[in-house]
Amino acid sequence: MDYEPLFNLPTGTDDIAAVFRTGRGSTYAHHSDNTTTRNRSGEGHRDTTTGIQRRSNRSVFLEPKDLYSISGDFQNPDMATRIDPVKGQKLALTLTENYGPIKAGTVLRQVPYSMEPKVGLHPVEAWEVASPKGDHGSGIHFGNKITEVNPRPDRLKQAGNVAGKVGIAAGLAGAAGAASAGEYRKAAGMLGEMALPWWAGGSDLATDEEARKMAEKAYGKKSGGSVRMPSDYSNGNWKLI
Repeated sequence: MDYEPLFNLPTGTDDIAAVFRTGRGSTYAHHSDNTTTRNRSGEGHRDTTTGIQRRSNRSVFLEPKDLYSISGDFQNPDMATRIDPVKGQKLALTLTENYGPIKAGTVLRQVPYSMEPKVGLHPVEAWEVASPKGDHGSGIHFGNKITEVNPRPDRLKQAGNVAGKVGIAAGLAGAAGAASAGEYRKAAGMLGEMALPWWAGGSDLATDEEARKMAEKAYGKKSGGSVRMPSDYSNGNWKLI
């Protein structure tokens, strides 16, 4: 699996702090609010489903021994447990119903966690921290070991510098009757060396006006020779859809 689908999320790319890959080929975006979005690979899985998965509510990263220590009981359908963060930057696995002689409320174990993805750690994506009896811990995804981490790519860092020009292209594409993100990309592609991979072009446009003229020239014919610009296009109020 590649990283490109993660650069086309509906929420945009502004909050992507890093991207990383795990042992079975899945790729992830690590967001600045400590959540992750996984681009799932079916490699080595019984379920060969692929593609973008639901963004986590919170994600942390564990050493292999700590992941195996905490995940087994959480995924045990005979036990009712939950996982919560506690002081000292640790995760606590707590029994929520009596299990034989072990009473509800007993902390079975605690493990340290990291807030940042690193090679050798495992991503832990949480949506629901409780695993009642009969459940296999479906509220938390314990990911495979991370094999590579890439800090926020330069092309995403550069995106903020061209936001005004992208806004112009978005406005023009919309005014010209663009019906899809693909049409938007065609407009944005005329704006020179942009950050994202689908924004092609070889020139670095010096001004917003130059960008507007080039986009207008291309899209004017499509809309009958006339393009109506949104009133706030120059304020950068148009975003990728």
